[in-house]
Amino acid sequence: MERNFGNLGKLKLDLSAEINEGIDTIAKDIQNGIEGGGQFGRRFKRNAKSTIRKKGFDHPLKETGLMMNAKKMIKRKATKTKQLGGLIPNEERIDIGYYNQYGTGDIPSRPWFGISDESERKIIKAMEERIKRNVDRL
Repeated sequence: MERNFGNLGKLKLDLSAEINEGIDTIAKDIQNGIEGGGQFGRRFKRNAKSTIRKKGFDHPLKETGLMMNAKKMIKRKATKTKQLGGLIPNEERIDIGYYNQYGTGDIPSRPWFGISDESERKIIKAMEERIKRNVDRL
């Protein structure tokens, strides 16, 4: 079966701005999740009593502020010619981040790094709107 999409072949689509805004949205979402004590609709499991004594408070993933600082996360920006972006946790605390994301024998899993459903919806909506604007211009 063949389909004729007419002028769609002329569509030159640059979603790099939406991809980069999406990266910023995800970084802020991660920061807000850590600050709020939970991510992806779940509260973080409490710290061990020994950790609470050492830190002086019970707030998982929050001690130095490096993991939750959206400005310290490594962002690979998308460009018009390479429409692919990325987000990597702060390298200074990546080991602690990994242990908390997946858990160990002593540390419970506290998933904190990823894309929440809300952020994913926002990003997809922005991309759909850009695509619609471009198609409407044909």
